[in-house]
Amino acid sequence: MTAQCRWDEFARIDAYTYIMTDLPRGDRSAFWQSGETAVSEELLPVVRKHAVPLGTALEIGCGVGRLIFPLAKHFERVLGLDISPEMVRQGTTLAAQKNIPNAKFFTLADYKRAQENVGLTEGSVDFVYSLIVFQHIADFSAIEGYFELIKVWLSPGGVAHLQFDTRPRNLVYRAKNSLPDFLLPRFMRRGIRRIRRTAGELESGFAHYGLDIVENLGPSTEYNRYILRKS
Repeated sequence: MTAQCRWDEFARIDAYTYIMTDLPRGDRSAFWQSGETAVSEELLPVVRKHAVPLGTALEIGCGVGRLIFPLAKHFERVLGLDISPEMVRQGTTLAAQKNIPNAKFFTLADYKRAQENVGLTEGSVDFVYSLIVFQHIADFSAIEGYFELIKVWLSPGGVAHLQFDTRPRNLVYRAKNSLPDFLLPRFMRRGIRRIRRTAGELESGFAHYGLDIVENLGPSTEYNRYILRKS
């Protein structure tokens, strides 16, 4: 099963629970509140610290808009990119229901098919961010593809805020990843399990695509965030 099909299935089953696996199932109030908290306590301080222009923000792996909607109060427009058309469909519906006209959701296929409809051009994005998304992507070349796009989209004064799991790949981690899915709890199975990355491979990737590290927050942890600018 492809990553797109897998996340479409997750979205149809219960998008909220698969996006935030540590929240009580069915507690949508907690889901939306977690987004408000992450924006106010994590994203906006980065925006202010680095004097990011408040034009366009872009989230990679936006889901149904947990972070997009609270951030829309602070930027002229917010764009949500997701691999799953079903996540994009649900996010678009919610934006209309919540009357948030400056939020737009799209897939990579949408972008490749008609860039002008998405409204993304070179150097047009001031703030790119991604939380609890790259840690689920097993194929590092797919992550590098996003690095390349970030280099294209990011404005001269913009920054990217990207989170990864960079804990050591110890024996327990390797043993767990070698087990077949039917022996594992559902949130440890392929497609949803956390994939750990080394600082070396990430930082080499950043350098290759012309992204300079401004800050490295929480190194060697499950919530390691890199703040990046274009070289």
